[in-house]
Amino acid sequence: MTGIALQGWLRPSENADNTARVAIIALGLVLCLQLALAFTKSINWDEFYHFSQIHAAWRGEDVGSLLQRPFVPLFSWVPSLGGSNIENIQLIRSLIIPFELLLVGAIVAAATKFTDFRTAVLCGLAYATAGYAFTQGLALRADVIAASLVMTALAVGLHRELRPATLAIMGVLTALAFVATIKVVLYLPAFLALVVLRWEDLKRWIWVAPFAGVLGLGLLALTMPDALTSLGRTLSGSFDRMFGGGVFPQHMHWVRQSAMASVFTVLLIGFAVWLFKAKSAQKTPLALLALPALWPAIYFNSYPYFFAFILPPVAVALAPVIKIAAKRYGALALTAIFTLNAVALFLMEPRSVQTNQAAVQNLVNSAFPEPVAYIDESGMIGDFPRAVPQFASGWALNNYLSRGEPIYSQAIMAQPVPLILSNNLTLRNAFSDEPIGERLLPKDAALLRDNYIQQAGIVMVAGKQLDGGSERVAELVAVPGAYRVEGGAIRIDGHVYEPGSVVALERQSYDLANTGNSIVTLRWAAAGTPQASDITFLDLYSGY
Repeated sequence: MTGIALQGWLRPSENADNTARVAIIALGLVLCLQLALAFTKSINWDEFYHFSQIHAAWRGEDVGSLLQRPFVPLFSWVPSLGGSNIENIQLIRSLIIPFELLLVGAIVAAATKFTDFRTAVLCGLAYATAGYAFTQGLALRADVIAASLVMTALAVGLHRELRPATLAIMGVLTALAFVATIKVVLYLPAFLALVVLRWEDLKRWIWVAPFAGVLGLGLLALTMPDALTSLGRTLSGSFDRMFGGGVFPQHMHWVRQSAMASVFTVLLIGFAVWLFKAKSAQKTPLALLALPALWPAIYFNSYPYFFAFILPPVAVALAPVIKIAAKRYGALALTAIFTLNAVALFLMEPRSVQTNQAAVQNLVNSAFPEPVAYIDESGMIGDFPRAVPQFASGWALNNYLSRGEPIYSQAIMAQPVPLILSNNLTLRNAFSDEPIGERLLPKDAALLRDNYIQQAGIVMVAGKQLDGGSERVAELVAVPGAYRVEGGAIRIDGHVYEPGSVVALERQSYDLANTGNSIVTLRWAAAGTPQASDITFLDLYSGY
């Protein structure tokens, strides 16, 4: 009878097991595509900045509090391996894969609280293929690291008996996630879902949370008072930056995410319908888990990487809708759709941008085989020390302009800074005859323009150019060092130097004169021969 009953068809339980295995294989394929993307996707300006902090820590420099930057202690050993900056960033991206695996595993584990294992795996697959969650999952940032820790804490709380040891594990994981990024507070609705589900178990331990918080802050104040001070400053300055941008402050990223994760978006809409129509005891906790999907409506920092951070609890909330879709259209069809979405994102990602980034790194290394202090937008040359270790855009630029302190001039006058990488609009404007948009303070822009010349595209080196027959009295040389004379003879304080001469100049004012008809250049002698490059700052990034 068994053979007649089956006749080549699997029993329901066996069919569910098989489709779960297929979904797991698909999930593995998606994660492999993510890992491959880590080696070819363009590096974001934030990633360059974070790697410059890692390199600074490796050099023994003070990089400040570890709040918001867990990648510094985790990966500060990577520069010791050698290799180029881009190769090191690729390596660090690949080292984030364990956190991505932990995160997806936590999503699956949490979802099994609400559904069967096959649907839970599909929840994990839905997240892993959800637009920016796929493309940003292995970025050199704190987001996936923090999300993996806090989602693991939630999964533990959903399944384990809530004894003191369990609560301690959850507390440690959440605290570590909070140190990684204070955005963890946006997971509050997900923790409220846990409270709703397990209130009977939790109510006898509810006093532990405030006690542990006070105890933790007390220990922090005693052992690391600087960290507590830094935490206070970070919290006080974060609220306006988090919620001061109005409604849908990054609406274009939200639109792109909705399109890139179209299946996830449709399922989320379906979940909203399910909430109104279904009669289920799980509606309240699932609604709380889905609530973080609304943060992009008011959270200013809703850039692409934010979706990789905030969508894990939402993927868990989609469990009932995914189960309905799998029943109606087939789990295998749903698995295929999710996987094809990831394949499409993988194929559409531009590869040429990382080639441009590597070319700029090579141009810099050609001019400066050994590290020198430099100025740029984001720390793109991570193994070189930055003279001004902040962004030349965004909040950093706004704060700099509002303070009115010429920090670029101060940095250049404090130490030799022979290199500037004009890798964003603000720095490019300092060398443009027709600046557009964001600019440095006039004093800083003038000092850069008067003391640096083009070496190769956006690579600028210390130097000066004099038109034929021109003369400059009391011309400040802001970068002391050896300069090579190019294009013709030049008179410096009454002494004539022929083409090819190398002259040592101090940080002081000189009388310069070009008595010939052609342009004469004073170029930082160690920079070598200028090179041609048509790469501009617009060719260095492909969005996020």
